[in-house]
Amino acid sequence: MADKILVTCSGISITGKLTEQAAKAFMQRNPGVFEGHISASGLSDGGVGLFPDGVSVVVFDGCSDCCSCKRLKPLGVEPALHITATDFGIEKRGMDEPTFWEIDILSSELRKAVRRL
Repeated sequence: MADKILVTCSGISITGKLTEQAAKAFMQRNPGVFEGHISASGLSDGGVGLFPDGVSVVVFDGCSDCCSCKRLKPLGVEPALHITATDFGIEKRGMDEPTFWEIDILSSELRKAVRRL
């Protein structure tokens, strides 16, 4: 069983949608790397049970607002790895739809980052 859980941005802008889509693409191409995937919008103060002891949390935020990290903090969860889409040249363009190349780039960057864990 995998020992990592992926938490993605819950934003509705392009970068938020992009982290969700890149995470799904990654998980389809790399089954078993993550035990689960949670959108930050699904986290609440009662979500502590979502993260069992010994599980590494990987956060995939869309921009420097770091919404996922902000949602994890009240739960006492510290990410083992934090990735931000805008750090890889992705521009926050309002409500635009992500392009295939943006999804592919971020999926590849997620793969590289997870290998370093």
